[in-house]
Amino acid sequence: MRPHATAVAVTGVASRAEALALAPGLRILDVRSTEAFAHGHLPLAGHCPPEAFALRRMELPARNVPVLTVHDDPRLAFEAAEQLAPLGFERVLWLDRALAQEPTGHADRSPAARLWSPSRFLERVTPQLRVGRALDLASGSGRAAVHLALAGFTVEAWDVDATALTLAEAFASRHGARITTRVCDLETGTLAVPEPGFDVIVVIRYLHRPLFPWIERALAPGGALVYETFRRGQEQFGHPRRDRHLLEPGELCNAFPGLRIEVHEEDAPGTPPVMARLLAHRPSEPR
Repeated sequence: MRPHATAVAVTGVASRAEALALAPGLRILDVRSTEAFAHGHLPLAGHCPPEAFALRRMELPARNVPVLTVHDDPRLAFEAAEQLAPLGFERVLWLDRALAQEPTGHADRSPAARLWSPSRFLERVTPQLRVGRALDLASGSGRAAVHLALAGFTVEAWDVDATALTLAEAFASRHGARITTRVCDLETGTLAVPEPGFDVIVVIRYLHRPLFPWIERALAPGGALVYETFRRGQEQFGHPRRDRHLLEPGELCNAFPGLRIEVHEEDAPGTPPVMARLLAHRPSEPR
């Protein structure tokens, strides 16, 4: 008999095939020990033991992506799913049989699949960016910073939260990347304009309008700004709800008058998250 579900429901499945039928696009999370994972796992499986969920939250999928937890012991797969669900995931499934009973359950010995994404928009535009010095502004635990470091950039991650930056450094180290972190209060005082400027500045899910002129000046000639954050309409679904954290429709494309806009997108307000996105470049020569 399967264990009873918690208040945050999780779903047991008899096979990976059943899981994929119920939740196309799901990600597989192997929750065994590092040693057990190295001895063989399902193809395309990511890895994180339950005791590391809190510290390695940035390496887990986005909350709206379905997740299937797997283990050699089905009960431990269920217990991991129970721990994962309260972290805000919309759909969590667990494999109700041992991996040895799953075709190719122990067949793959390649490194763990990457389950995390800094932002689909950032991933999409990264090939258009000039590789060089990059700044992840209000970086949090560093998904964008690590993504850029893995793509060959020399990356600085700035944030007011020293604990988040410590997690970002550990995150980068686990992936064989290097980032430089700086504890920095972005909303009080005056930031010096860096010399030389950054080739790329990335801002993901953060808005402080007084920084807009500084961001423009901090870009090197020919440098790129990648900006993605919430716009009005998101407050209907959850945080953020305050006006100072929500872009007005059309605001982002007018926020940086000295930059040349390459891409500007806005989500319709009916489905969360409601976002606006911008890719813009500082002209190589003064206008």
